[in-house]
Amino acid sequence: MSARRIFCRFCGAAGSHRFGKDRQRRQRFKCPHCSKIFTLRTRTAKSGSQLSDEQWRMALRLFSLRAGMSGTDLSAVLCVHRRTGQKLNRILRRLTVGLRPRTLPGVSEWDESMFSKQWVLGGVSRQSGQCLLQIVPNRTEETLVPIVERHSDPEGFVFTDEWGGYINLLRHMTVCHAREFVNPQATFVHTNTQEGVWGHAKALSWHTYRGIPKPSLPQFLCEIMFRYNIRSYQTRFSVLSALLSRKTNSLLS
Repeated sequence: MSARRIFCRFCGAAGSHRFGKDRQRRQRFKCPHCSKIFTLRTRTAKSGSQLSDEQWRMALRLFSLRAGMSGTDLSAVLCVHRRTGQKLNRILRRLTVGLRPRTLPGVSEWDESMFSKQWVLGGVSRQSGQCLLQIVPNRTEETLVPIVERHSDPEGFVFTDEWGGYINLLRHMTVCHAREFVNPQATFVHTNTQEGVWGHAKALSWHTYRGIPKPSLPQFLCEIMFRYNIRSYQTRFSVLSALLSRKTNSLLS
């Protein structure tokens, strides 16, 4: 079995060799091409962190839970300062930004809701079970219709309530929420799946985080999509572990 190849965190060249250990007893490597010294944490989200690998692993496991954990509770579990727990949550939340889906295949349901005094448009695909959440400035037709058309399947039906902002959508069917939650003439027409997404998001916002600051809302929505779209706990943990080890700029600054 061949030895593991170590790639330089700076120039990307292969063939880096062991070069002693740092003050925390972590293995260092030296690149034969650029002569720079690095560890496996260099230029990752953990760069500059004083937390141990076990503390990072525990933070990943707790963040991967379906209901999540507040920064204050996380700090109590890890025996660190409250601000450190909050910073860990922010780092892990930002890792999920790139996992946002681009399109919703098949039949999709759309609705809007208010978070932190900001309108959020949400859609969910019945075929893939994936949801998509996006901040919108208002609920006008000029705002909602282009977003729904861009992210929904052009061959799939779009189900919404009777809000006027959706009126000119193609392949569009509605349910009147003032009277019922399922269209009595066509019982498959409803937005109950998207209402379930809101229920998941509101519970996380109110009961776990005790409210979301408006500047943090985009990352919070990405966290909601991450939790909802990846149903398996082990898959969520594996994805976060891979993202945490990926070469990037430090998220601790």
